[in-house]
Amino acid sequence: MSTKTSPSNPSPVSKVTSSEAKPQQVVLSAPTHVDKPQPTGQNAAILDAVNCQAESLQLLLKALTSPNSVRRATAAGALGRMMDVAAVPALIEGLNDADADVARETAASLGVLGSPAAVEPLIAVLNNRDGYFHSVVRIAATHSLGQLRDPRAVVPLLNAIRDPIAEASAEAIRALALLPDSRILPAFLEVVRNEHSFYLATTRRAAIFGLAQIGGKQAGCELRFVAGNQWEDAAVRAAAIEANREGSTSTAGA
Repeated sequence: MSTKTSPSNPSPVSKVTSSEAKPQQVVLSAPTHVDKPQPTGQNAAILDAVNCQAESLQLLLKALTSPNSVRRATAAGALGRMMDVAAVPALIEGLNDADADVARETAASLGVLGSPAAVEPLIAVLNNRDGYFHSVVRIAATHSLGQLRDPRAVVPLLNAIRDPIAEASAEAIRALALLPDSRILPAFLEVVRNEHSFYLATTRRAAIFGLAQIGGKQAGCELRFVAGNQWEDAAVRAAAIEANREGSTSTAGA
């Protein structure tokens, strides 16, 4: 005997919805701050240190706008030592500070922090288009560009070798020695040879040690020539002798 189905007598196997066919799940509510375990011991100390650093950062950023130039310079130096890149925008703005000591500290801190965002502003200081930047600021900016080792700085640094301030010129050479570029060797050779008597011994000594640092056959030959030239400036010759004695130059390669 068969059983007929009708709306009033549904089949014993009825269709279920897709949601009913899925396995049951336990829905967990998000924990509130009351449910979460509270930090203790080392965790609490770490959070305290982070909070303390954030507060210190804000205090130093505020001090960077102080009417007292000594306080601004101190804050600029401290921001670099904090190693927090959040300070980079304020330090970039500080490069234009009217006080040379403040601008110098900001330039130095930007090199320590290592942010690529600082490269172009530091190059602007180096270029010194309107003659605004004091030599101590240019020197600090040059040193920082050497620390950042960004290829964008090569041409500005090559141009800075002809800075009328010998120490600024020497710092450009020291920065270039850290960058791999084929144009650097000819520039150093030009300084060492000093055919137009433009460069002082300070700059030429920097070029001597720069040649020793970049190495290569041509650099080695030049250093040996200068070291053996009794008519050479005594300070420059002594630098070449020192470089040769320390064996800094590789005679291998081009």
